[in-house]
Amino acid sequence: KRRHSDRPHRTELPEKRAREEAITMAGGETTITVQFLVDQLGQSQKEADKVVKSADKGKGKKLVAVLQSLLVQAEAVSGNSVQPAEGKFIYLAAQKMTDATPQSAMQLLCKYLYTKDPSVAITLKPKFDGGLDYLVKAGADVDEVAFKAAAGVGVNVTEAEVEKLVSEAFEQQVEKIKEKGYNYKGPFQGQLRKVPGLKFAPPEFVVAAADKVFEGLLGAKTTANTKKSKTERPAEPEAGAAAATDPVEQNIRDEEMKRDLLTKVALEHDLDVGDLLSRFLGDGTSGAPKEQTVNPINVDGGDEAIDYTKLVREFGTELIDDALIARVEKISGKPAHHFLKRGIFFSHRDLTAVLDAYEAGEPFYLYTGRGPSSDSMHLGHLIPFMFTKYLQDAFDCCLVIQMTDDEKYLWKDLTLDQLDHQLRENVRDIIALGFNREKTFIFSNFNYMGGQFYRNIVQLQKRMTGNQAMKALGLKTLDNIGKFAFSAIQGAPSFSSSFPHMFGAKSNNHCLIPCAIDQDVYFRITRDIATKLRFHKPAVIHSSFFPGIGGHNTKMSASAGTTIFLTSTMQKVHDVIHKYAFSGAPSTLAEHREKGANLEVDISYQYLRFFLANDAELENIGEQYSSGKMLTGEVKDALVTVLQNVVQSHQDAKAKVTDEEIAYFMSTDPKRFGRS
Repeated sequence: KRRHSDRPHRTELPEKRAREEAITMAGGETTITVQFLVDQLGQSQKEADKVVKSADKGKGKKLVAVLQSLLVQAEAVSGNSVQPAEGKFIYLAAQKMTDATPQSAMQLLCKYLYTKDPSVAITLKPKFDGGLDYLVKAGADVDEVAFKAAAGVGVNVTEAEVEKLVSEAFEQQVEKIKEKGYNYKGPFQGQLRKVPGLKFAPPEFVVAAADKVFEGLLGAKTTANTKKSKTERPAEPEAGAAAATDPVEQNIRDEEMKRDLLTKVALEHDLDVGDLLSRFLGDGTSGAPKEQTVNPINVDGGDEAIDYTKLVREFGTELIDDALIARVEKISGKPAHHFLKRGIFFSHRDLTAVLDAYEAGEPFYLYTGRGPSSDSMHLGHLIPFMFTKYLQDAFDCCLVIQMTDDEKYLWKDLTLDQLDHQLRENVRDIIALGFNREKTFIFSNFNYMGGQFYRNIVQLQKRMTGNQAMKALGLKTLDNIGKFAFSAIQGAPSFSSSFPHMFGAKSNNHCLIPCAIDQDVYFRITRDIATKLRFHKPAVIHSSFFPGIGGHNTKMSASAGTTIFLTSTMQKVHDVIHKYAFSGAPSTLAEHREKGANLEVDISYQYLRFFLANDAELENIGEQYSSGKMLTGEVKDALVTVLQNVVQSHQDAKAKVTDEEIAYFMSTDPKRFGRS
């Protein structure tokens, strides 16, 4: 029999495959691939395949034409490529708009999808639906005021307001709810959307409030309170017949069957199981508290603040206690950094082993890094570098700084040219912090890859598995293959032989890595392999996260519109803090004077913990604010002064960093490290 490999090739297959994999838009401006539709527009693999395959005919061709126009407007308004949060809305709009939809309508929609003012941004599905419905019906007669009214722009309903309105609606129908039990919950929630004040409320607030009032009246959902009306009640079974299936139990069984079927489909078609279940069955949490997620790709405290004690327990690290801080001071001869004293750097792996080696006369070096995802670093990026600067000064040790331009290319929608520019600007930011130029090596992965560094990477890659990468980084089978291999690239700099121009090709120096705790997973895997390669296990010292301006359960992100960058103007620093910094003070002045502020969740006070080095001054502000003697505005004023000094000082130092200085810090000349 003829083997498969002997079959003649069909010449048209590569061309057909190319047509099915990508659509190049008119003018060559935008290329839409299946991966683009999945990664940036949030579509399923099946939907993406369908769009690409039907792009040159009928409705598919019209959809692609509208999508092209929307993407052009989106990128023009945002200045960046489309990301999934807005991409899903862009795709929905393309499905409802036509090629006759005026560009002004598309531009208006994109304006409020991408505005950096969160108070007017369209981020909720009800708002998007209202605005899109208006634009589709308005045709050429688009009016911005009418659009804003239809989309609820500027209407921001709080959770407390939702609970109040839901309770009022509940009281009007309480007798009917008593009669029908939980069977009436669906119709009740449908009616809530007709309540004027709830039209643009976050859906999750409405669902939670409905859950609350139903449980308050009926208790937890049971067979007894999930009644059927007389017209819906099935006939009584005949004597001796099997009892009718309980409706609640039947629903549970139906749900399990759906879950099993979707799981089977996902596995057969190489889809992400969790994503598919979420799309068709909801998130499956049934109102349970959202758990925290902490890994290099995603940091989310869930419904609460990040629980660092829980992270220490889950990650298997050790807390830094007063005795260890005292030992650092004794060995280094320097006072402890306020990050240590305040528990900002709070956890470690084998820090004691590095200190033991140092006391025994064995050298150690520092390793930290930065992914150049933007033109400028922000305040949160300063934290590991400020502490690394302290450690280099205190122990007079060498430092390597890895610039993970390759990582950002794999995870972000950035071009290689963009990354080259952003890397240089980020290196300029880092040099401005004042590191020892004779003991610091900054390198780009793209440019330094090779030699002993690459040998160490491959040794790590050979001993790492795809399952480890998926579990550690939250990767999926549909992610690009480069993401799976990256853990080894970030792990290899913790072996000193990766830098023969500094330490020698056969060296095995101890390494200490200051980083945020979300990066720990890279070095957890590396430590497991290090001893097999006869290297010292890298030691790690972890910081807590610099929180986002809007709350304590996230970290600051370069992609957020309220981020303070090191290039921000002094006015921007002032405005961001005063407009957006989450307050831990009660809502009324009287209550604040009585109870004081909650310092644990107050962002202004938390930022002062990071950037106000004077312990006595911080303690005074904390005492005054928590007792109600000091107001939120006063604390924000104090913070603005501190941050403006930080940002202005950095800008002054950065202006003095020349291209020649960048080249020096990135030079592999062994002479500057005392080697021939």
